[in-house]
Amino acid sequence: MAGTDQKFLPAVIALAVIVLGAAAAAIALSPPASESAHLHASRSPSLSGEYPTPERHTGPQGRVGQFIAKCAYSHSAPDDPIVHYQHPGRSHRHDFYGAVATNAFSTPEQLLAGETTCTKTADKAAYWQPTLYDHDEIVEPVEAIAYYRAAPGVTPTDVQSFPFGLAMIAGDQTATSPQVGEAAGWTCGIDPILTPMPRDCADQSPLHLNLTFQDCWDGVHIDSDDHQAHVTYSTAGECPSSHPVHIPQLTTAIKYPISGSGHDFRLASGHTYSAHGDFLNAWEPEGLEREIQICIHRNVVCNLNNNKDDDALLQ
Repeated sequence: MAGTDQKFLPAVIALAVIVLGAAAAAIALSPPASESAHLHASRSPSLSGEYPTPERHTGPQGRVGQFIAKCAYSHSAPDDPIVHYQHPGRSHRHDFYGAVATNAFSTPEQLLAGETTCTKTADKAAYWQPTLYDHDEIVEPVEAIAYYRAAPGVTPTDVQSFPFGLAMIAGDQTATSPQVGEAAGWTCGIDPILTPMPRDCADQSPLHLNLTFQDCWDGVHIDSDDHQAHVTYSTAGECPSSHPVHIPQLTTAIKYPISGSGHDFRLASGHTYSAHGDFLNAWEPEGLEREIQICIHRNVVCNLNNNKDDDALLQ
């Protein structure tokens, strides 16, 4: 028996060397912990079945307490201070609104100290979404209109202010087919029906991209590795126990000077299915709290006098 064991010993040793060598190679090829964490933090967010989808307001505008900020188009750049922080040029091209100095190195504190394109001067937040192309020509947007409301079914007085520096992403930039739910979609003017692809719009109701952000926060983190896990959507007016804090439901409507037929659209992120947008909260905290208390908590529609002639009003 001992002789038999000795006969197979060289083969056993050779096999052990191969296994140990493969393990060592795998370790050598694996990124260090810090690099792995960075790669995870920069991966493309996805809403495809991983997270709840929003319940969006579609009823008459006047029945929902809200406040509105109109933010003119500011600039465009291949930057993303949430997904690719401190890596200029790594992102696809984005259009920016609100804070005028937003770039890959922007922090909420820097944005707060700067200027804004928004009609509400307290709104120093940064809003952005991928650039739209028509026949491979850049379409410069007109403005972004930001609607802040209690999500459908949520008691208005339960809504709390966004924490300063909160980062959120609505929609799925990796989508190659219609996205599930209504976090992102296209519409014409005030039409409440969203479609996964732009459709022909009348002159008086030009093309819009609508993005609805999460309205439940975990109460702890202002961002997360995948830029999604710290926030989620409510269901039937309730936030899950993992994200117990009700925050305003933010919907942005991006207005484009586009109508008629004969267009060939794509986004800088790919197909128009890949519609998505980002929000980095740099509101002056006192100004944001005032708007929430006066408009959302009292269930009052604020600022409509300044928007009645705007065909971008959401239903």
